[in-house]
Amino acid sequence: MTGTELNNYIKHYLEKDKTHTAIMLTGEWGSGKTYYIENELIPFLTEGKKNRCVVVSLYGIESISDISKSIYMELRIKALEKKSEAMATGKLLTKTIVKGAIGILGIDANLSEDDFRNLYESVDLSGKLLVFEDLERSHIDLINLLGYINNLVERDGVKVLLVANENEILNKEPEKFHFNFTGLFSHSKEDNENKNSESVRRYLKIKEKTISDTVYFESDYCKSVENIVTVFKNEKLDSIMDKNTIEVLAVMVKGNCHKNLRTFIFATQKTVDIFDKIEDDYGKDFLKCIYFGIVCFSAKIKEEDFPAWNGTEFLSVLLGTNQYPLFKFCYDFIRLQKINTDKIKDTSDAYNKLKLYDRKAEQYDEDLQKIYSYYERTEIEVWDALKSIEKRLMIPNDIGFYNYGKLAAYLIMISHVIEFDYTQCKERMVRNIKGKGNIIDSGLLFLSDYNLDEEEKKELDNFIEQLSVSMNDRSTLNDFSYKPEDINGLCNKVIGEKDKINSSHEFISRFDTDKLVEMLFSSSAKQISVFRDVLFAVYRYASKIDFIETDIDTMKTVIELIQKRVESQDYDIDKIQVLQLKYLCSNLKTFISQMS
Repeated sequence: MTGTELNNYIKHYLEKDKTHTAIMLTGEWGSGKTYYIENELIPFLTEGKKNRCVVVSLYGIESISDISKSIYMELRIKALEKKSEAMATGKLLTKTIVKGAIGILGIDANLSEDDFRNLYESVDLSGKLLVFEDLERSHIDLINLLGYINNLVERDGVKVLLVANENEILNKEPEKFHFNFTGLFSHSKEDNENKNSESVRRYLKIKEKTISDTVYFESDYCKSVENIVTVFKNEKLDSIMDKNTIEVLAVMVKGNCHKNLRTFIFATQKTVDIFDKIEDDYGKDFLKCIYFGIVCFSAKIKEEDFPAWNGTEFLSVLLGTNQYPLFKFCYDFIRLQKINTDKIKDTSDAYNKLKLYDRKAEQYDEDLQKIYSYYERTEIEVWDALKSIEKRLMIPNDIGFYNYGKLAAYLIMISHVIEFDYTQCKERMVRNIKGKGNIIDSGLLFLSDYNLDEEEKKELDNFIEQLSVSMNDRSTLNDFSYKPEDINGLCNKVIGEKDKINSSHEFISRFDTDKLVEMLFSSSAKQISVFRDVLFAVYRYASKIDFIETDIDTMKTVIELIQKRVESQDYDIDKIQVLQLKYLCSNLKTFISQMS
């Protein structure tokens, strides 16, 4: 039921219902029931008709007479609101404080119970909706409370909306109220003597008599997210809000936060506090990840004890998610209320490196989407996707390396369902990722929280270990043969993949330097010249931030090995080849100067 539909339903109940019963709005704690009542329902019902709703919270109420007092106080305060405006101009008038100082408003706080009862009986609730919130948080016996409400609706004709988390009511501790379905429908002597089952029967019996409709409240999460963000009025927060961001956050509220808007509000507050401390300009993607990671983490800490840090120096996918990691500086702020602004720039750099693995590529990959949602597919669909992935893995760069950790986990899970042999997929993934570990820590890439049994977990650990070893093997450059006749092929490949090489921030350090120098001394002048073209294609415009320090060290080593061999005349090449080698050393020195 949409907000508009719910508004119209409650209005119809208020104006036309003749059943002399109450209605109930139920939903999980933090789902936005109170927000809906205050910001949507009351403005809708009171448009052109003032003081049409009386809202009373039953939170902590000890007795029936306290409810009557609360109703009277609420009505009296509404009647005196105009009078109070004059003295409250420019001030925040809080009802909680006013109720604690009711003598100021001309109400005798020392009235007896009988006097309050007489006052209450003089109250006119005709044409008004009496809203009781927090039904499950009252300290009054639930059966007595519903009996009181039944008298209001049946005898006095009052229109009552009860707002509750009925699931919480049905799961109270045994000594209070315990919903036992087995006991409810059992007719054994033992069950008949069970007090909990008897309480359930009594509750359901009086509820049937008192409450006609129970409506489950489902918030419009996109609208709620939008409204909550608007309240904070933060420039950085506003800058990252668009339709897609709102939709992602709405999904997080429903999923990660278990529909609890209070958790989301907490996360938004922490995000805004951090945004206010960030002075430098960072990309929207980085700011979004701060927000999304905090939302995910807030859901975790609301469910359990504050967890210890579990991640790399800069971020954790276990405390955030695979797609939206929690940054360490955010964790420190939420836990310790302090922030190290020097760490933000380093974290941004680490995050940008992480993005090089194209974390979002899977969204547009039909095969991956079928595999990641295999439990909703037909077996034929899953088989076709698996065979397609197996074939595509023959092409090293067809599937982004960022997907390898997740893909490994799903291959294992699926193999235990339809007995798919993923051996070829694993071999090809291990081969493809060889030497690619220069950008980020493989421990980060493969940190995942999949729901695996012990056998599957052992398989995944083994799979990940093989991927990690291969990924961090930087002794060779994609299995280059180090044969002079293959230099032309290397040149064509480098030119064709120049952007990819530049984004990896490492090139010459991935060669075996001894084999490289030996190849050069076996190459013709033309072949050495072509190898120089390879280096120019990569390093011609390179600066300090473009390549890692290891590349500079490797260049120095190559120069040293070449010069040492030329000086000792330990070679069997002509003077033109030696000239080309000197040119090569000169080029390397230039590149070193550029990048130092």
